[in-house]
Amino acid sequence: MGPGILVPVLIVLVVVPVVFWWARSRLKASGDAGPADAPDPSIRLTSNALRGLPAPPWRVVHEIAADKLGGVEHVLVGPAGIFALRTSMEPLPAPAAGTPDAHAIGRAAIVRGALDDALRRCAMSSTSLVTVHWGVNPAGSPAAVDLLPGSVAVDGRAIATWADAAPTAGLTPAQVDLAWQTVVVAIGRPDPLA
Repeated sequence: MGPGILVPVLIVLVVVPVVFWWARSRLKASGDAGPADAPDPSIRLTSNALRGLPAPPWRVVHEIAADKLGGVEHVLVGPAGIFALRTSMEPLPAPAAGTPDAHAIGRAAIVRGALDDALRRCAMSSTSLVTVHWGVNPAGSPAAVDLLPGSVAVDGRAIATWADAAPTAGLTPAQVDLAWQTVVVAIGRPDPLA
């Protein structure tokens, strides 16, 4: 065998298996979904509760990945406005007493920031950050507690009651659909109205 045939044989016998081994190890490392990548099961509680809302007038973007809207798990759009939702396994907190803390108001606005960035495409903004609480509440607890301007705590078992009682923000059905469509497309899902 001459050197002209020796080089291709070495490539086939050594280089190709090494490249396949390296590619396989890279794919395996990127494809493993560990427990940290799994969504929090409490998010599914909120998602299931939101499925009970009538559509229309309500539109919901369910179970949004943490890297899409800065930690907003669901978006609820309806005549009462556009709400960024997060889930908590704690009971409903007590209403804030006295003057609201500017830092707390700012934190709620920061959480809604990525949603507001997406809604700028249709010249709208979010109404409020809603934290859906699934902890055990005492009998007779309200369906919702206004914590701060732009932040509401809602009992997950009473989300339909809260939605029915929410004051209307004057969004027309066309605006509700436009905001819903904008959020869905902004997080990389297919256009639901196309």
